[in-house]
Amino acid sequence: MIILGINAFGHDSSASLIINDELVFAAEEERLSRKKHDGRFPYLSIKACLDYAKITIADVDHVTFFWKPGITLAHIPVYFLKFFNKVPKLLKEQRNFSVEENLGMLNYIKDMYRVPKNIKRHFADGNKTKFKFHYIEHHLCHAASTFFVSPFKDAAILTIDGAGEWTTTMMAHGNENKIKKIANINTPYSLGAFYQAISMHLGFKLIEGPGKLMALASFGNADGEVYKKLRKLFTFGNKGKYSFDMSYFSYHYSRKSGVSEKFTNLFGPSKKETGNWNTLEYDLAASAQRIVEELFVHMASHLKKVTQSENICLAGGVALNSVANGKLIQSGLFKNIFIQPAAGDSGTSLGSAFYYNHQILGRARKYEMKTAFIGNKYSDDDYLRELKNSNLTYKNLGNDIYRKAAELLSKNYIVGWFQGAMEYGPRALGNRSILASPFPAHMKDIINARIKFRESFRPFAAIVNEEDCGNYFSFSLPNPYMLLVYGVKAEYQKLMPAITHVDGTVRIQTVNADENPNMRNLLNEFKKITGHSVILNTSFNIKSEPIVCSPADAIRSYANSDLDYLIIGNYLATKKLPIDV
Repeated sequence: MIILGINAFGHDSSASLIINDELVFAAEEERLSRKKHDGRFPYLSIKACLDYAKITIADVDHVTFFWKPGITLAHIPVYFLKFFNKVPKLLKEQRNFSVEENLGMLNYIKDMYRVPKNIKRHFADGNKTKFKFHYIEHHLCHAASTFFVSPFKDAAILTIDGAGEWTTTMMAHGNENKIKKIANINTPYSLGAFYQAISMHLGFKLIEGPGKLMALASFGNADGEVYKKLRKLFTFGNKGKYSFDMSYFSYHYSRKSGVSEKFTNLFGPSKKETGNWNTLEYDLAASAQRIVEELFVHMASHLKKVTQSENICLAGGVALNSVANGKLIQSGLFKNIFIQPAAGDSGTSLGSAFYYNHQILGRARKYEMKTAFIGNKYSDDDYLRELKNSNLTYKNLGNDIYRKAAELLSKNYIVGWFQGAMEYGPRALGNRSILASPFPAHMKDIINARIKFRESFRPFAAIVNEEDCGNYFSFSLPNPYMLLVYGVKAEYQKLMPAITHVDGTVRIQTVNADENPNMRNLLNEFKKITGHSVILNTSFNIKSEPIVCSPADAIRSYANSDLDYLIIGNYLATKKLPIDV
């Protein structure tokens, strides 16, 4: 049984391949097209799936799609009646939307219905296809993407994003190979859209803003008058529901502004660009973050009451809010948590395939996601070929590469690190990473300004051996996908300032002996030299480009940045610095 899952026409398009109930490959289109958050149809990702499995589209039994256009169509009259006075503005803007800016998929309903034919036309052996095509409800795709690959037989499920068809939030219960809805929260009440609206108000760009807002929030006060004013706009309802006063927001009919004049009268004018935030704006970021955290706990409390489960699974773009995830853990409502690494829309290709496999076909679960390294993989010959075509000086160090890399890091060199298969999801988890020592106080500023070319306030993550996590940080709970924020223990905040955010926290990734042996070897070598198995870890890319995918991408990104060294497989490469240090 071969199932190909896809998502497209929004943002972060992707494709995933299941063969005989096992996920064998998944990739986001942006990594292959090199267009960040690429929402176009994932032809490149589909081809990568087929190539990996050495099959053609004619071998695929089922193709699943992450959206039910019929639900969208059914709700268009409801939307027009509810917001009739906003329709002219929406229609005017909609003509000029890029695919990633698209609001509610209205521009792409026809394209969705053409997907089966386009697949057959585009790929070799398309005239021999036998696949059946299935549209799957968006939030059920999110739910399936986390529960069906989790280690749990039973779990509460919470999915939160901007919107899928008409739903913005779903509470559900997963048991064995079935997911049962408990409740939906629908448009226009969207926690994801609210958070994005605040980020746009503070000068951030669409899609990328929420992740940056989460970092900015640490600089503000979430207990003052700004929080009180913002909180008054929200109603925390019965059974985990929520709503808020939509007269203060415009995201449900505009992509140019997320908030209304009523909002700016209360909280000040919207910024046209980032930087130079005042106290009110910092406090607004902090207050928006606090409300997200409170709603996480509010909804999770109801799920706990209804499901009586010890486990919870999260998905949807808002599940990438690692600070809120950490607060949910601290609440003690659930003993265990699982968040699939591609929690945003890129994970819905995986979810649509698993939903059809288990919920519709009734097939038993046998796959558990124990690694995010399920993307493109390259050989030593690939590395060598690209290095020969470059202007770099390089040397094959064999297994000594880990000791050498640790030495370079301990001497405060900054290293591009490229190994094995590509990660699935937005976080660099140690195979496509930029690495540095956590000890120098200036390291964060150097990487932000010299290499990443990004805002100076943004923090970096840390990567640590799983068994050492509790020594340095406030929790020892394994966190392999960097989706939880932990506190840095007081005695290590001064020792490791490069990874310690202004509020004393860090987004953490734990590494065990099985999932990433290459990174494990490096951490162990670094510990031998420094006494500590903690390294600063950030994604291997520079501003406005996706995380590198191929050796050629890595070499190009290294050449265009101020990284000191590039390590690709067992090869150490350099532009100007000596190869022997």
